[in-house]
Amino acid sequence: MTIIKKLLELCAFSIFALSPLSASARTMQCHGKAEHWRDVAYSYGVMKKYKEQRNCIAWTAYQFSLPEELLYSMLYVERGPVNGKCRTNKNGTQDCGPAQINDVRLKELTEFNLTKDDIKSKPCHNIWAMGYLVRREIEKADGNIWRGVGNYHYNYSSNQKIHNRYVRKVKASWKELNYKIKKYCERR
Repeated sequence: MTIIKKLLELCAFSIFALSPLSASARTMQCHGKAEHWRDVAYSYGVMKKYKEQRNCIAWTAYQFSLPEELLYSMLYVERGPVNGKCRTNKNGTQDCGPAQINDVRLKELTEFNLTKDDIKSKPCHNIWAMGYLVRREIEKADGNIWRGVGNYHYNYSSNQKIHNRYVRKVKASWKELNYKIKKYCERR
């Protein structure tokens, strides 16, 4: 069973028909000016700041065989800046860029010659790193998508409570995305 099929089973609330090529080619099947769900999703609220990166998100999803809606939902939860700044945590580490890549993970990205400056000041590099790290965590979790998503944020074996809270936030964000698209399509 492919990871996409497993994800569909886990995310029964999804209104999108996902394929191994992600939803990047999926067009809207409703009224209005939006031709794709991205046209709606990146037009409102906190996600408006990522509108310029939506193609980076779509490409990253495709490259790592991840649902684009998953990456959208993770960005919605992370809500990191696109202005080249990092946020300092209580333990002294820093979370950088849109996907809030923690600087302790930079060692994992060295084979791609990605630096902290790249991660904090180049949003597309940051989003690509998120896709790579999520895919890697899913593989390390033997294909368990939600364990991998949670481990992107906080390792399950270190603190299940923090890990599971993050997973719930990402699932809620995905559900909210589906609700927004549904409401957009229902408008008359």
